[in-house]
Amino acid sequence: MKKLYILTLICAVSLVFAAGCEKQLRLSGGKAGAGQKGSKESSKPQMLLGLTGGELLFQEDFGKDLAHWDTRSRHWRIVDGRLYTGDGKNNNEGLWLKGIQLPADVRIEFEATSVKGNNKVFQGDIKVEFGGPAPEHVSGYVALFGGWDNSLSAICKGDEHGEGRLAIDTERRVEENKTYKFAVARVGTEVFWYLDGALFLYVKDDAIIKGGSFGFNNWNSRVYFDNLKIYAL
Repeated sequence: MKKLYILTLICAVSLVFAAGCEKQLRLSGGKAGAGQKGSKESSKPQMLLGLTGGELLFQEDFGKDLAHWDTRSRHWRIVDGRLYTGDGKNNNEGLWLKGIQLPADVRIEFEATSVKGNNKVFQGDIKVEFGGPAPEHVSGYVALFGGWDNSLSAICKGDEHGEGRLAIDTERRVEENKTYKFAVARVGTEVFWYLDGALFLYVKDDAIIKGGSFGFNNWNSRVYFDNLKIYAL
């Protein structure tokens, strides 16, 4: 009788424990590593690709002029050996690379520094576009750091709004006057965005866009770009 009582007690405790675990699993979403609060990310890659290696195809230190670039807004210019967005609104009228087509597998490296400039408030908003079939805004992928008053970062496909945002981070902010090292890579059906050598955002896109365009862009932020390098992978 005593043995039966102990066995019954053990079963009851086990059922309570299991119910508690199931409740906790539901509260946590049933997944480990689902991403930070306020973020939307594709599944984590099996391995980090595209950060190193490759054949250098093009480099630009903005030491002379903008002969290699198609400038869509009058504000873009070189200041002290760096590309500058200018002191007025560009309204997504970017600056696009001429004469170089991105290969299917590619890494693009550059440095970027966002400043307050003559804006009333610091905007953040560092933006680069790549991989579209034509040198046009939102024709390919957009890597956007600190957009919408430094509130959101994203890898976008086409439209920067709604469903175009394939991966989102709302936690990290652009720091004023800090120089960031960007590396964006398209490898197979994956897009990787590395920030200062660490993976920031990632997209697995089975309908990958393999166009050859590349450009810097912005709306109304004040940003310096420098030391661009493009590698075929």
